[in-house]
Formats: sequence, C-alpha cells, structure tokens
Amino acid sequence: MSQYQAVFLILLIFFVGDLVGALTKAKISSMFVIMMGFLVLFLSGMYPADIMTTSGFAAVASLGQYFLLFNMGSSVDIPTLRREWRTVVCAIVGMAAAIVGCCVAIPIIGKDFAMAAAPVVNGGIVATTTMVDACTEKGLPAAAALATFIYAVQKFVGTLPASNCGLSVANKLVDDLRAKHAADPNYSWYAEQGGASASAKEPFWKGIKKYYTTFISLAIGATAIVLSETLAKAFKTLTIGGVHPLSFINMSILCMVFGIVARNTGLVPPNIMRDQAKANGMFSFLSLCTIIPSLAKIDVSMLPSIGFATVVIFVLVMVFTFITFMLTPCWKIVGSKKLSIGIAMCQMIGYPGTELIAAEITNAVAQTDEERDAVTARIQTAYVISGFTSVTILSVVIAGVLAGFIG
Repeated sequence: MSQYQAVFLILLIFFVGDLVGALTKAKISSMFVIMMGFLVLFLSGMYPADIMTTSGFAAVASLGQYFLLFNMGSSVDIPTLRREWRTVVCAIVGMAAAIVGCCVAIPIIGKDFAMAAAPVVNGGIVATTTMVDACTEKGLPAAAALATFIYAVQKFVGTLPASNCGLSVANKLVDDLRAKHAADPNYSWYAEQGGASASAKEPFWKGIKKYYTTFISLAIGATAIVLSETLAKAFKTLTIGGVHPLSFINMSILCMVFGIVARNTGLVPPNIMRDQAKANGMFSFLSLCTIIPSLAKIDVSMLPSIGFATVVIFVLVMVFTFITFMLTPCWKIVGSKKLSIGIAMCQMIGYPGTELIAAEITNAVAQTDEERDAVTARIQTAYVISGFTSVTILSVVIAGVLAGFIG
C-alpha cells in the first residue's frame, strides 16, 4: 500500500462518518461511525494495523491535540471558568457512579477484571497504560487485554448518549432563544450574558486584529506548545523532599492554561485556531489519528473471553450513571438531567472527542452566530472541561490507586 492510498482509505472513513453525522443531524455521531468503522476494518484485515504510519499521519498526529487544547483555552473566559465548577463536580460524581458500577460487577466477573476496568472507563490512554502494566506485572494477561479492549470500545458506548443528550439540551436552548426573539425583537443573548460587561475595556487583540493572520496565529499556538513542553519537563524534574510534587502538570494542562491566560489578558482573540488560523478541522483530524491505532491492537481471539466482562462492566456503569442523575438530586448540580448524563459520558470519550461531538451538535441545531455561541457556551465548554477533568487528570490518580488492588 502506498502512502497516498493509505491517506485516501483513512479519509474515506472520515468522509462516511461526517456524512452519517450530517444526514442524521448528529443523532448518530460521526465519531462513533469513524471509530466503529476502523475497528471493523482492522478486525477484518481489510485495513493494515500500520495504516497511520504508512500514511504519514502518525508522525505529526500528536501535534493536533496540543493546538486544539490551546484553542479550547482561548475559548474560555475567566467568568465562564468560574461558572464551570459545577461541571467539574458533575464529572466527579459521574466518575464515582462508574466506579460503583465496576465494584458491583466484582461478584460477576471477579475483582481483577473490575479493578482493571474502572480507571479505564474513567479515563484514557494514561490510565489504560497504568492498568495494563499493573496487570502484566501481576501475571494477569486476560485483565490486561480487558483494559485494552475497554479503552478501544468505550468511546462507542459513551458517544451516543453524550451526543443525544447534548442534542436535546441544545434544541431546547435554541427553541428558548427563538421564543425570546419572537416575544421581543430587541432581545440579545449577548446582553443577557454580558450584564455590565458592555463597559469593559477593549482587549489588546482588537486593536491589531488584522495582524492575526493564519501563519501568525499558528506561530502563537506553536509558541504556547513549546513553552508547555519546557515547563512540563521542569515540573517533572522538580524535586522537593525527595518527591516530584508538580509532575502531574503535563503539556496538555499547560497548553490549555496558556490558552486561557492569552485569551483573558487580551493577547489573542477567542478561538484563535478556529477563527484566525482556520485550522481547527485539520487539528481535530490529527488528534483522532493518535487514538485510532489502538483499535488495531484488538485481536479477534480475545473477543470471546473478555466480551462478557465488557458487557457487564458497561451495563452496570450505564445503569448506575442513569440512576445517579435521573433518580437522585445530583442532576441539580448543572440544572439538567440530560446535560448531567452527557457530562458523565465524557469520561469515556475524552478530548478531542468531546469537542468534536459538541461542535457537531452546534452545527446541527444553530442557524445564527448568536445561537452558535449560546450552544457552544452551554454544551462545548461543559463537555470539553468534563472530559479534560476526568480523562487527563483524575483518571490517572484513580488508576494509580486501583493498580494496587490488582492481584
């Protein structure tokens, strides 16, 4: 297979995924179609496991997530960040519900399977690697395979509920906006959200807006990535009393922090990679290219032995998640049962999937800039911060704790 053939075959699946997402108005997420498509093609042998390497995307794919994280930071202002404490709490409650579901599964599938699965459901590749290493070290290859399999398929489980719940919330939000405009032609969502902010000082970037060209904006993003890498290495080597207290602060966290700081000090416009660099789509694609190769590691021979455990885990996780947010007052944290479930599902999806799903929902329901911004403020910020909180930070801590219970 040539490099160009590999590029074509990869983009063909993305084409089908986007087409299905557009035709169904995000009821079937394009990400679900893309990931399932690659899994089936890898399992059938129709696509080689090294197709990302052959295409050349593997060599640059990791860049995508850091540019996206910088852009995501630039989309959040400080007042919004303060408001999102509810999202963080809701995400933590969702993670706790998932862990309870895994613990309830112990009498059915065994302690090792349940402990190996819990941090992976809560997180992403770092949590998965931690649990796989722990299982391998304890001589539990089946539990290690289960952790890998759950990581590969959990996005399929979380994507549909997150997409459908978010779509329901977005439709209601847009309907409310249109009703307010019908009742009052002078109504403005921006004025309602901004309050007294109309008198706020004009940000620095507005005075030189014409200079934020494609390449200047990309260079700004690259600068943030280099600074993030340098600081992350410094934090990892910093030793106080024989420990590394800041080693958990990685490049992902720092890229988002730099984006938030740059936006809120007025140095860069909001959504600089999307609106000025016009590169968000490409970076989203590259970010997905970093996780697709994990699907190629699933062996057909593993399916019968770990399939039952996987089903049990996800059934119980979903049951306890829905019980928590539908039958208890926990949904009041964010004020919506549907949104709270969507936030809880983000732990299975992670970044950039959460942003892609939120953007897909926005494109499906919003018809004006005001509607787009309103849906983004409600859905995208919550989904991205939820996924980032659970997958990037908390799941790593949980994996470190539960790894000690393996064996």
